[in-house]
Amino acid sequence: TYIGSIVASVNPYKSIPGLYDCAAVERYSKHHMGEIAPHIFAVANECYRCLWKRHDNQCILISGESGAGKTESTKLILKFLSAMSQHSLELSCREKTSCVEQAILESSPIMEAFGNAKTVYNNNSSRFGKFIQLNICQKGNIQGGRIIDYLLEKNRVVRQNPGERNYHIFYALLAGIEEREK
Repeated sequence: TYIGSIVASVNPYKSIPGLYDCAAVERYSKHHMGEIAPHIFAVANECYRCLWKRHDNQCILISGESGAGKTESTKLILKFLSAMSQHSLELSCREKTSCVEQAILESSPIMEAFGNAKTVYNNNSSRFGKFIQLNICQKGNIQGGRIIDYLLEKNRVVRQNPGERNYHIFYALLAGIEEREK
C-alpha cells in the first residue's frame, strides 16, 4: 500500500510470476505513482522521473527487519533503473546492460559475502548498511556509481551468539583448504 510517497510492502517469501518481469517494468514506467496498484517499481519510477525530468537529486531509503526483503528490494530498484537507462539508450529490456550497470548489479553478491551472516532469524542476514550512489546523465542513462558498505556488527568477527555464524566470507575462504591448513 502507499503511505504518501512511501510504499509499504510485505516479503512474500516466494516468487510470484509476473510481479517483477519486463512487462511490470514497462507498465510502471508509463504511469505516475498512485495511478495503478502500489509497487516498488512505482517508487523507482517516480524517483527516475524527478531525477531525469526535473533534475532533482533523489534518494530511496529501504528499511525493514531482518528477512523483510531489503536486499531484494534494492535489486529490484536497480533492475528498474537499469531498464529505464536502457530505454533512454533505445535498447530493449532483453539486451545487455551497460558495463557500469552490470558491474553494479554483479557486485552485490560479492559484497554480501563480506557482510552477510547466519542469524537466528535468517540464514543470509545483512549485517551491514549499504549506500548506493548512481550517476545518471541528462539523457537518462546510468553513467557511473559507487557502493559504500558500513559494517554494523564488527564484534561478529570474534564472537557470535548461539545458533549464529560469522560472516559468510570466512566460511567461503576456508571451504577449499585442507584440514591441516585450517
